[in-house]
Amino acid sequence: MYATLSLKRLLALLLPLPIFATVIYLMIEGLPQNTRDAWVLASKVAAYSTLALVVLGGPSGRLAPWRLIWRLLPFLNRWVFPDLNGRWEGDTNSNWPVIKAMLDIYEERAGTERQGGLDSIGLQRDAMTATITASFFRFRIEANLSSTDSASHSVSARLCYDEHLERFELFYIYTQDTPEPVRTDESAHLGAARLILNMTTPWTLEGEYWTKRSWRSGLNTAGRLELKRV
Repeated sequence: MYATLSLKRLLALLLPLPIFATVIYLMIEGLPQNTRDAWVLASKVAAYSTLALVVLGGPSGRLAPWRLIWRLLPFLNRWVFPDLNGRWEGDTNSNWPVIKAMLDIYEERAGTERQGGLDSIGLQRDAMTATITASFFRFRIEANLSSTDSASHSVSARLCYDEHLERFELFYIYTQDTPEPVRTDESAHLGAARLILNMTTPWTLEGEYWTKRSWRSGLNTAGRLELKRV
């Protein structure tokens, strides 16, 4: 999650740790009297700061120290980065019916007069569940799609803050495995999504996704993705 922060905001978040460690050390041990004492001070401050960062920012469970602080001070979700941990449920709306209709028309060798009006076909709605695991050092997204029993997980994910629009946007690339693919599917394929985070209650992630599934046959899909945290 630290990748969300600009250098200025990252330094503002991390600097209090060594400063606090230095103050505590000086209160206990006093001012260093020589170069060796100063080196010991610097080494211990670095070690204590690193340990504090790992303890505070490493875990992602509900009782993780940083998550407790975020719940106590909810404004940190906007000022630092949002706590996206938890289970998310929602729907996808894809253009699969459109692509399948085109395929059926081609296979049936239909006349050209039947090929119009594809944009009027409704989008396919499927239930989806996503679980986000986030900490200062880790960010992972896992999802399941109801229509095919497919499971996916992120291979690359980044939460970015748009300074111009003043909002967080989630970009991620995922790999999806389908246990029993039909002829129009693949056992595994890559996909990507760009989602906008809305932090009004309930929190939502909305945007577009697209896949590389069966692209050589023109069967790759795209659509809208809507999730809300439960």
